[in-house]
Amino acid sequence: MTTVASSHGPTEVINARRTESVDAPAILQLIAQRTHAQFGRVNIVHLIEKSNLSVTLSNEENEVLGFAGFLDHPQIEVCDPADWPSWMKEAKYDLADKSTPLNSLFLHYFVAKDDYTIGCASEIVRTVFNAVPELRFIFLVLPLGTQPEPALGEIFHPLKTEGHNSLYVCQRHNHVPLLHIRQAVVEDHDDLTPLFKRLNNNLTETYGNYFLAEMIEAQDEDNHALVAEVGGKAVGFMSICSHVNVKFLQDCFELNPFHGLCKPHENDILKEEYPETSETEEPSSSDSAPVQTVPSTTSVSEIRDQPSNVSIHSVSDVADKPGTASHEERGSILAPTPSDHGVTPAPSQASLNGAVLTSCKPKLSEAHMGTSSASLVLEETLEETGNSEAEEEEDVFLNDKLDSDTDKQHPFEPTYAGESNVFSIQLFCISEQFEMRSSDFLPEIFKFFPNKDIAVITVPHLVPEFPLIQQFVRVTPKPIANVPHELYVFHRHGLINSHFRVRLACTVDYEQVEKLVANIDMNEHLLEDLRRYNSARRDADGTEIQAYVADCLGQIVGICIIRREEYIEHIRSHYNIEDFIYFNHHRRDEHGHLHHFVLNPIFQHYSKHFLKEVLRQGHKSCLYYPLYPNYTEQDCVNKHSLATGLNFMVPVRARRQIDYPLEELGINAPSKRVTAKFPLYALNHINRKLTLEPKVTINARVVVIGASDVGIAFLESICFCPHLRFNNLTLISKRGLPDSLHSSALSYTSDDLAYLSLRSWVNVVQGIMTAIDRSKKQVVMSDGARVSYDHLILCTGQQYQIPAPTGADVENSATNHDLSKSAVNRPLDINLPAPENVMALNDDWNLVRLRQWGTKMSAKMDKENNQDTASAVVVYGRTFDAYVTVQDLLSSGVQGSRIVLARPPTHNSNGALCDDGCNGDPFNEPIISDAVAAGLTAAGVRVLDDHVLARWDVEPTNTGTKITAVAFTTPTKPLLSLPCLGLVSLHPRRIDHRTFLACNDACLVFDGRLAIDSNFKTNDPAIRAAGSMTKYARRYHADGYGSKHENFKFVLF
Repeated sequence: MTTVASSHGPTEVINARRTESVDAPAILQLIAQRTHAQFGRVNIVHLIEKSNLSVTLSNEENEVLGFAGFLDHPQIEVCDPADWPSWMKEAKYDLADKSTPLNSLFLHYFVAKDDYTIGCASEIVRTVFNAVPELRFIFLVLPLGTQPEPALGEIFHPLKTEGHNSLYVCQRHNHVPLLHIRQAVVEDHDDLTPLFKRLNNNLTETYGNYFLAEMIEAQDEDNHALVAEVGGKAVGFMSICSHVNVKFLQDCFELNPFHGLCKPHENDILKEEYPETSETEEPSSSDSAPVQTVPSTTSVSEIRDQPSNVSIHSVSDVADKPGTASHEERGSILAPTPSDHGVTPAPSQASLNGAVLTSCKPKLSEAHMGTSSASLVLEETLEETGNSEAEEEEDVFLNDKLDSDTDKQHPFEPTYAGESNVFSIQLFCISEQFEMRSSDFLPEIFKFFPNKDIAVITVPHLVPEFPLIQQFVRVTPKPIANVPHELYVFHRHGLINSHFRVRLACTVDYEQVEKLVANIDMNEHLLEDLRRYNSARRDADGTEIQAYVADCLGQIVGICIIRREEYIEHIRSHYNIEDFIYFNHHRRDEHGHLHHFVLNPIFQHYSKHFLKEVLRQGHKSCLYYPLYPNYTEQDCVNKHSLATGLNFMVPVRARRQIDYPLEELGINAPSKRVTAKFPLYALNHINRKLTLEPKVTINARVVVIGASDVGIAFLESICFCPHLRFNNLTLISKRGLPDSLHSSALSYTSDDLAYLSLRSWVNVVQGIMTAIDRSKKQVVMSDGARVSYDHLILCTGQQYQIPAPTGADVENSATNHDLSKSAVNRPLDINLPAPENVMALNDDWNLVRLRQWGTKMSAKMDKENNQDTASAVVVYGRTFDAYVTVQDLLSSGVQGSRIVLARPPTHNSNGALCDDGCNGDPFNEPIISDAVAAGLTAAGVRVLDDHVLARWDVEPTNTGTKITAVAFTTPTKPLLSLPCLGLVSLHPRRIDHRTFLACNDACLVFDGRLAIDSNFKTNDPAIRAAGSMTKYARRYHADGYGSKHENFKFVLF
């Protein structure tokens, strides 16, 4: 908030904000005749849509007082927007050599309320310079002979020109000058102490009132203190130190891209050495660490001398190999990155800031608890072709166990022998008024340590990301790390902004690009596209290719390859792209498809500028990038490789689709471009407006327990917040992230999950929660690993349990009337071993295993010519999932006569028995129920109503026991013995016993279910919960309401 004065004296309190399209009518009311004379007649909505930055000033009543629109190029009538620097040089403007696309913007429109034009113009210019730290010049192009209005005339000054247009410039130093940075002296103490006390008084309480003076006095060759001075007063302070525990940082963070924060040394071990092996045992390239780039002799040889500075390290470990690749998993290297959890996603994943492209490391779900359930689709295919690991006992379900820890492989860790190449920022503080100029400290601090190239700073997870560290690269923690801080890194050569430029690729760049991407997985596809661009500028089918490189002092540090988006109608019809753009204001040829994007980690803070330049020079306004799920054909997947940059784009929600009856609609059917079937993918997008709109970074560690409908919905809601960037999202689930949810609610189908690509944004820990350490804010896993959290979300829901036989005396004709509700719904004690052919069906993993077993048993039955037809598969339950399971068995080839559906009762003479919440009929519609019953009868499936499991007979096997027969009680006489091949349990449904123990031992209020308030909070404010595992606390008197009345998909939105 600030004030502007009118020419007649009254002042207005104003707020500067980004312009929205709804402001257009109010802006039109401000247009005067002088506006048309200067800028012509402009479509305001179109200008807002196409501008890189547009600013609106409004007063306390939200009345629009002023507006300005800025683009990264002059008006089209003046010159080609893609080549305006050449136009300025040809016209011999004074600042032609100093102005670059990185430090320049053009004012395309300005309008303000009469009497406030001078104040509004000054405030808008100040706001723009503060919002874009790299900006040095704002240009105004007017037709020759046209003078700017008085308000602009006071700000913009003319430059000499030899052309037919006049160019005016507004320079930063006249409005938001660079801060004067100098070494601190003791006299600065009085200026700085109020600043520290206002922001944080902890230092004074800990170290005394004069800690700052003591720190300034203690400066030596290893410790320095700097201040930012404005008007003779210190407004900012920074303390730097050359003593850094490099070994500790190497152990806790993935620092390979920065050469471990050390100088290169001949004794460095950067690559894993393999023993000699036979031809059939040669290690794959994905198992080796990246080879360092050979130092170059270019004009930036000093950059090349730091291997981590120029070498883009391999991501082959996370970007799966051709033929087995999961493009969705490859997207995860770009995702909001791992936090400092006790167990975090593979540090080889790049950080959300696009900071690191690291060497070979497995994904967390693979490194911690084995492969995810997504791999079972491929596993099922292999096992159906004879590669089953359970061929020896086909009549026993595959064990429902997590992979053994003995299969884990520890990734190779480089060894660095060189001396430290880093110094740290120990203390930093600056007045809020000048915080946008925090980056002015960076050039100065490197002068104090000329022999060190890297500056690091650590910040607590809950500290909001401030402007200084927006210039830094966030480093991914290692899985074993458990530090309470985030690490940010900045390299000396990141200051070379005046020589960073983006241009079209040319043939001579190929060799440097090849070195740049040498250690990136699937780089052959990027290089193939570059060769095709160099030879023909288009594909064989005529699709135009555009390739751009980022050049710094003659060295290629980045590459981007795009094509025209040919399927824009499909995107518009299948995704909510109009949440971000007004589609009608973008020509068809302005939509581009991003195929490849790589940028050196040193220059990651220029990623948005790189994309902005690609849009400008390519005459595009939008770029789209797809993330495919793991089952997509490789022809689609191989065309894309985004090593960095995804974090600067926004994910786009998919639209719900109409299933058109095309034959009935005939000529009235939608276009084939809309109805055509395409591989499913998650869409990411960036446009001109987003290139100068920063995201709010949130480093808080958010841990979600359970891949239920509620858990997935919660993750979707925060991952799809376009202006928020969550760096530390973690999902803990027994089977990892599923391809589809086994849920009767059908909230998320496999298609829905493909559209989300949560693996790109969420770290997945495959395991089981066994305890919650509230004092340390850690979740304890079944293998002893710990995952730290700042916010814990419990969404485990309820799971089907293996039933405990009631033990009723069926020999003496016991009936259901003799049973209590607790006996009917009691699960098997988890401390007791379950028979091998008993399975509780809860997730995709179980479902795939059941289908595999059903297929094998079907083949076995055919070979035995239907002998022993009395033995059957028993499906125990009366929920909707029980009917789905019967259908799965029939689809797997199991004969209907070998399937028995045993449905437990809902009531007996003593009251309610079954608590599965289906009221006896999961369909709640007699017509449907009758049709299903008729279908089961036609298939030969036996349905046993009101049967309760009383006993099972077991026999020993090589690895345990298996059921041979089961007995049930009924309302009348018991069923003494039913030969049983296997028991599939879908009753009872309970909160998992280990989850209950974890909550109960953590002293969370558990009243049958976990008690929450109206904001989903438990009695611990850091722990929230939702879904079927919860109930409202008794103070709400809402026992009849809760999860069973809620749509899980939207409960946490």
